[in-house]
Amino acid sequence: MVLDKESNMDSQSLAKAPASLTPDTATSKVSAPQAPAFVTLQRRPLMLTDLLRALLLILTVAVIAGFSLILLPQQTVDKMAQFLQSRYEAGQPEKFALLYLGDEIKDNKFQVRGVVRNISTSPIEQLDVSIRFIAQDGSILETTVVRMSKDVIGPGEIAQFELVYPNYAMEFSSYAVEFKQRHGKVLPYKDLRSTQTQAD
Repeated sequence: MVLDKESNMDSQSLAKAPASLTPDTATSKVSAPQAPAFVTLQRRPLMLTDLLRALLLILTVAVIAGFSLILLPQQTVDKMAQFLQSRYEAGQPEKFALLYLGDEIKDNKFQVRGVVRNISTSPIEQLDVSIRFIAQDGSILETTVVRMSKDVIGPGEIAQFELVYPNYAMEFSSYAVEFKQRHGKVLPYKDLRSTQTQAD
């Protein structure tokens, strides 16, 4: 009888054991708590938002710069392009020099003439002249490519170019020239023109 009572008491004590001592709950208390998932989900949208803001800012600056270039006069844009080009090609020596550039109006024709000299020790081949005619509002009316008088300009040699614009009716107010190799890049040159040079 005594053994029965003790066995009953053991069974009752086990039955009344708190739920915190069961193996499942003990394991759950020992394991580290998991971080809530919404924290990571909140950080990703913030990073994407910052990236989109940065891209939008860059795009805005590019659009403003584009509109600024459109509103600027063509002469100013040409000067800026020449400045950037001169800085880019600062390390490259000039191969030829511009000795003369002049224009005149005769018989309703606008004539442009120029003379260059090869100042390098190697021949210059297929040198062309690109002439841009600029209107009073700064826009480019026309661009014409002119060939030099010599297809190959030897060291120390002189070559010239000439363009005749027929039926000139004051369509443009100025012009700009640049030299480039045929189907190639623009070449830098040394400006040796006299400040008092006049057209013939």
